[in-house]
Order: sequence, then C-alpha cells, then structure tokens
Amino acid sequence: MANKKILAVLSALLIAGVTSSGAHAQVRNEVYGSVGTDGVGLGYGYGISQHFGTRVEVSGFSYSHGFSAGDMHYDANLRLIHGSLLGDYFPAPSFFPIRLTVGVLVGADQLSGNATGSQGTYTFNGVTVPTQGESVHASLKFPAVRPYVGIGFGHNPNAKEGLSMAFDAGVAIGKPSVTFDVPQNIASAAGAQNVAAEEQNLRSKASKFPVYPIVKVSLTYRFF
Repeated sequence: MANKKILAVLSALLIAGVTSSGAHAQVRNEVYGSVGTDGVGLGYGYGISQHFGTRVEVSGFSYSHGFSAGDMHYDANLRLIHGSLLGDYFPAPSFFPIRLTVGVLVGADQLSGNATGSQGTYTFNGVTVPTQGESVHASLKFPAVRPYVGIGFGHNPNAKEGLSMAFDAGVAIGKPSVTFDVPQNIASAAGAQNVAAEEQNLRSKASKFPVYPIVKVSLTYRFF
C-alpha cells in the first residue's frame, strides 16, 4: 500500500510538472556522482519545470561488520545495491532552495553472515553444543521495493549550467526479514526451543531497523 501511494505521488509530480512548465520553465539535464550511507552512486536528473524534477540513480557498497544477537555473534557482510526512482519538489526554488523528495528503492540490500563459535562450540539460549565442523548462517534482507522520503538541496532545475553540489537526507522504509539456518545435527543437540529462542533474538534485533537512513553528498553537472 505504501509503495502504491509513493508511485501515485511520483505520477502526480510528473503530471503537475508537465502542466506547469511554460515560458519560465528551466528544463535541463543533469548527471551526478554521489557518496553516502548507501554507498557510491551514479545518477541522471531531468528538470521538468521550475518546481519539479525527476531522477534515477544506482548506488551500492559492501562492508564487513560483526554483530551480536542473544548468545550468538556473527561475522557479517552488509551489501547494498539498489536503483532509485525519485521525484523532487521545490516549494520556492528562487527564494528557498530546500527540496522535498519521494521515491522508491529497488534492489537486494541485505546483511548476512556466519555465527562464530568459541573453541569449537555454539551457545543457544545458554546451552553450549559442539559445532561439529558446521556453520550457523543468518541473514537480514530488506524488502526488494522500499518507499523513500527525504529533504535536501541541489538538483535544482533552475540552476545554471556547469558543476554544483547537492545534499540528501532521508530514510528508506521497510523492516528486514530474517533467515536463520541451523544444521539439523546442531539443532538437535541444542534443542528446538533454544534454537527458536536465538532466532527470536535475531528477529528482535531486526525489528529495531524499520528504516534505513540515507545521507549523501553529490557532485553534479547540469547541461541543456
């Protein structure tokens, strides 16, 4: 439902931009590179009118990071790779350069890794069992399509040709789903109830991230 609302807003922005463009419209193209909390990105923007613009971009990065949930510690890798379709609205482009942005992110962002044992053992809900040479794997996967809302400055259709800077701050909305894979012989040794308790700890950890913050700066080049 949220995605449909975002797409409806994007469509409204495009229609309003086309109908409001006229003698004063500054229709220009833009290419840009960015760096931020969702990685390194490349994008293209099109100024529809004085007040409206649209952008598409691709961003991503990979980062190794350990985390703990319950009695388990994981050596994990955060991998973000997604495309974005964004609509920009400038309430007062000539006097107040702040920009409002809505859009959708489409991709396969996830955090995944293997549990690290202590001296050849794993601990499930206080019960320690041997690893038996096998690995416990966990992953947190964000929804493939997520709404985005944010504010910023730059990417202004009224800007002059040439180089400029842009800034974005917003959130991608959507809780990650959890996968917890425990080999059968380890699960039998630890007990189903204790394995379930550790999985619940992991789900509780994931539930604390209903949004992913995105902050980025961009170097842009505008042209006709």
